[in-house]
Amino acid sequence: MKRAENLQESFRYAFSGLRYAFVTQRNLRLHFFTAAFVMILGWILNLPKREFIVVLAAIMVVMVAEMLNTAVEAVVDLASPEIHPLAQTAKDVAAGAVLLAAIGAALLGLWVFVPRLPSFGEEFMVRWNNERGVTILLLLVLVGILLMVIWLPRTWHGHPTSQDH
Repeated sequence: MKRAENLQESFRYAFSGLRYAFVTQRNLRLHFFTAAFVMILGWILNLPKREFIVVLAAIMVVMVAEMLNTAVEAVVDLASPEIHPLAQTAKDVAAGAVLLAAIGAALLGLWVFVPRLPSFGEEFMVRWNNERGVTILLLLVLVGILLMVIWLPRTWHGHPTSQDH
């Protein structure tokens, strides 16, 4: 395995990893769609900056956990191609970490958004009237991400996809 010789190559490897995870991991694409939806909802509801930052941090924790789960699955599959109880335990624990992060993020999201939902219609119309172009663009981005979640191919350059738990 080749080691990055410079910063540019390190970034290229990192972006390759992001792309691989996004293309091959259905759950990461679902997290990405949910994140986009939540961020747009936060924008529509005009969340205070501090709450927006907390929501963004929760989103990032879930996505990082999902990518670490993907890495653990790949390493376990490489080290133990045959089914082994410890290999299964490693995969299950990594998946459990993602689940725990997602539950925490969902609870945080409920805490932040539920009190504001009754004003959603009014806030949406304010955004629509004042920033129609941005609102349309964000909704189109959301639809585009949803389409990627649904139709993105399950393989990428010959790499096998992992079995999402």
